[in-house]
Amino acid sequence: MRWDVLDADAEKIALARALVPISTRRGWGAATLRAAASAVCNDAEAWRRHFRRGARDAIWFISELSDASMAAAFENSPALRIAYVIWERLEQNSDLKPFVLRVMLFDMLHPFQAVARMQRTARVMRNCLAPSANAPATTLLNWTYTFIVFVWLCDRTHGDALTLRLNQWLLRQIGG
Repeated sequence: MRWDVLDADAEKIALARALVPISTRRGWGAATLRAAASAVCNDAEAWRRHFRRGARDAIWFISELSDASMAAAFENSPALRIAYVIWERLEQNSDLKPFVLRVMLFDMLHPFQAVARMQRTARVMRNCLAPSANAPATTLLNWTYTFIVFVWLCDRTHGDALTLRLNQWLLRQIGG
């Protein structure tokens, strides 16, 4: 994932980057936010300047960065199939699997935010397509992509081959 794609406060981006490994180990409690803020800002409460609602805002922002990173990959050459967009997203986040798992666990306790965030991601995915490309409806894409992410998190095949095959097959089934 590229961390330089959004025009955002440098401290906020640095704090988000620090939250990835810390939240992967510790989860999304206040202690995680304080640890990241201490490491980046030398101020345990600095996270409040950027993420007023704590983990919810931090996850939203990191997801926004990931969406922008994915979109940047198709800026000059739009995708012909939505399956390619999904695969690009998973490839960009391949080193972040443990972090994504922690986010998905957090999402189980915050389903409305999770659905809203994933709807935004599905819209960004659709915007990565060439004008002539077919794409499923945003909500159908959201649920399909979410299912693919769950499989990806458990995939232990070389190069996530299982997820790649499932992604291609599922997207053909739903018109993407």
